[in-house]
Amino acid sequence: MAILIDIRITIQGEPDTPPMTRIFQFHNNTDYVILENSIKTIKNKLSKKMRININETLNIYLNYIINQLQLHKKSNEIISNLSKLLSPDQVMIGVPESLRKIIYYFSYKINAEKKQKLNITITEPISTSSYILST
Repeated sequence: MAILIDIRITIQGEPDTPPMTRIFQFHNNTDYVILENSIKTIKNKLSKKMRININETLNIYLNYIINQLQLHKKSNEIISNLSKLLSPDQVMIGVPESLRKIIYYFSYKINAEKKQKLNITITEPISTSSYILST
């Protein structure tokens, strides 16, 4: 199944920090192979109980959303399941706070269909756990 995707991700963390933007383009099979290899590496880290950083977290979410789009899933279903992918103990300290709001702007075309647009907003996909400071 051929799927061409342009994605802009806007990430808002703490209220006093400016949002950051990431842009991804998947226009050929090589782009997907690179993402797949990255996901394998990230899953390997997770299997070893290692924590992942913000960029690795975004790749996990991006890969999940692309797979769900290929399965023609509805955005509300994608959003509800996305927050179940990672727990606070799988990501580095500060990642949940840095990903308080993620907005995905998709422009995509699956096979010969016309180009479609989709916006997905995820709020607090990873719960911010209480940090215990030693006394």
